Amino acid sequence: MNSLRLLLVDGGSDKSDAISTTLASANHTVLPTAGLDEAAEALFVEQFDAVVLASNFSPNSLADFTAKLRRVEQSQRVATRIPVLALESISASEPECDGYIDEPIDPVALTGAVHSLAAALGKPMELKVSSEVDNLPILEPEKFEEQVGYDNELMVEIINLFLEERKGQVSGMQDCVASKDWESLSKIAHTIKGSLSSLHATRARSRAQELETASRNGDIEVSVKAHRHLVRELEVLEPELLDLRETVTSAG
Repeated sequence: MNSLRLLLVDGGSDKSDAISTTLASANHTVLPTAGLDEAAEALFVEQFDAVVLASNFSPNSLADFTAKLRRVEQSQRVATRIPVLALESISASEPECDGYIDEPIDPVALTGAVHSLAAALGKPMELKVSSEVDNLPILEPEKFEEQVGYDNELMVEIINLFLEERKGQVSGMQDCVASKDWESLSKIAHTIKGSLSSLHATRARSRAQELETASRNGDIEVSVKAHRHLVRELEVLEPELLDLRETVTSAG
């Protein structure tokens, strides 16, 4: 059975670990994401054979995600549509899903279901550093403000913490690249990605996702490129954060 690249979307069902383990045991590569927003960003990073939904999502959110998936298919010139699978506990009336996975999850059945829908994709799936990420916003202050409940002091605290940690993280990444320690590089990229998510620094977060995925998969060439892109984005982000901190502080 061919190895597949699978995008796993979990909105808080706590099923990601079990599903990831099942698929990994069948030699598939799994990228877990926490929600549809993170999954949509991942589409710019890597081409996938299938999407697996581990949670219920609102019809509008799922429709928006699927629309983005189809646009990415066109831009990446994917031969056929990427199937969307869902656990059977998700509403069977959901029109965005191409198939359903029985529960409790059976490794053989799950792998077979994914393979049967994704096998039509004969095109090799290659990891890449996407130029489309450059079209994403550097920072989304409105979303950041909403996330912290419009607490200006908390915003400043989060910004300061990120700026304090950034230099050490950049230095750590450089050491990992120099020593070819891709596993540690993936872990640092994952940590940075979480911090950037809290800041709603969308573009840099996508670059961190690229680096995490590439280094976790041991793709040396893409890891080096993704590292360079992320460092550049962090440099672009810093003055934006400083300006936002000044604006928030002045507002009291």
